[in-house]
Amino acid sequence: MHVILVPGFWLDASAWDEVTPVLQEAGHSVQAITRTGDTLDEQVAGIVAVLDTVATPAEPVVLAGHSGAGPMVLMAADQRPSSVAHLLYVDTFPGPEGGCVNDELPVVDGVVPLPAWDVWEPATVRGMTPALREAFERRAVPEPAAVATDRFHYADPARHGIPATVITCEIPATDLAAMVAEHHAWTTELVATEDLSIVGLETGHWPMVTVPQQLGELMVQALAPKPTDGP
Repeated sequence: MHVILVPGFWLDASAWDEVTPVLQEAGHSVQAITRTGDTLDEQVAGIVAVLDTVATPAEPVVLAGHSGAGPMVLMAADQRPSSVAHLLYVDTFPGPEGGCVNDELPVVDGVVPLPAWDVWEPATVRGMTPALREAFERRAVPEPAAVATDRFHYADPARHGIPATVITCEIPATDLAAMVAEHHAWTTELVATEDLSIVGLETGHWPMVTVPQQLGELMVQALAPKPTDGP
């Protein structure tokens, strides 16, 4: 399948460099993109434009979003549900209608720079060695302030028919599954997903940095054909 990889906040397409070969070795074609635009809708429009270039109802693709890009890939799929065969959420989830990525991130001169490491919970930075942190800081791209605070919106219930897999890192898979089962307010879109899988990967919030091989393998597993009943 063709897999479109969308990086989360402060990252560009190169964040997926060590994950891409794992997917390719499994037979998938891969297209890592860099988000562009000063608002949430502009960045979603950029993802939709990529979909329109490479996907059709006859040959739908996979959309994978990490962190703040999780809601963006669902918003894009909401506009082109027949063009998306599977949604992959990498340590993220699609927020509910009216939610936002994070309206508490500090804004400096109209952008959101990478915060200091000490603001994160221990589970968030798990696996981020001093060398990895330094490399991340060098590549970090400030986010337009509006992208963090603009509100999510959806229109087409067909989005709920797209199979989805959450690869959860900071929260154990059993805990996240329980929250979905209990219908926590922020799980609305996951609850409505008709074919949802949740798998765990014990690392921090940036698995493409800390454990790219294992992340790629889980993505490959999520996209593998499911066994069917009967002969």
